[in-house]
Amino acid sequence: MNNLQLPILILFFASLFTSCTNEKVGWKFSRSLPIGAPKHGHNWVSSPTHPTRFGQFSQQFVVKPGDCSRNNSGWSDCNSDRERSELLQTGEPNRQVEGDRYWYRWSILLPKTHRSIPKMRMYLGQFDQEGKNCEPSFMFQEIKGEYLLRIMPNISEETGNYQTLINNENFIGKWNDIVIDAFWTKKNNGWFNVWINGKQKVSYAGKTMSCDEVYFKYGIYRSRVSLGGELSKSITTTAYYDGVIRSKTKKKMFMALDE
Repeated sequence: MNNLQLPILILFFASLFTSCTNEKVGWKFSRSLPIGAPKHGHNWVSSPTHPTRFGQFSQQFVVKPGDCSRNNSGWSDCNSDRERSELLQTGEPNRQVEGDRYWYRWSILLPKTHRSIPKMRMYLGQFDQEGKNCEPSFMFQEIKGEYLLRIMPNISEETGNYQTLINNENFIGKWNDIVIDAFWTKKNNGWFNVWINGKQKVSYAGKTMSCDEVYFKYGIYRSRVSLGGELSKSITTTAYYDGVIRSKTKKKMFMALDE
């Protein structure tokens, strides 16, 4: 599959899922750093060879030691101690801006063989922002086999605000369903609520953005790789995602999925 086909396929599979919710908001994605990105980094896979959560297909992300790439704007992970395989929300039909309210849903699975790498940072999704000196608002991180949400300092007064979403026992080797209700604003009347497998885990109220545009990225992002020492040179990280959707309504966002 070439990179030109990827945004079309992302929208196609997303539309299959959103048709079940009677919601036609849709969104498109492309490789975040496409230049030099290895082909094994992202693929559509199918059951029974690979795990799926909804239907026959899921998305497999793989980051091997040394996997780094760059974009057309001059950013290179290879020069900044990073490795990743992420999809980035494009501007079509639109990203999140001031005053938008959206519901989001995705399912994630880390294989039973997953190994954490101490000291190195491992991100599994982020709501990033567009613009100079703009940093992400919310980041989903794996630490010691747990799934955590970090509310970033640029929107929260509490620096390093981490909230545990899923513990090690329930995260590794199992599908988990994430639902988010977010109101995007630079004012203090916003919110970012998170449910895990139907149970609310986060109820954040306050500013949710500091720049003019928010976009979603998901996959695997390994940062500060050198801090992982020898482990970061030998461990491959794999993650599966399924049912990645955005909706303007709550309808069927919590519908049950077969195991």
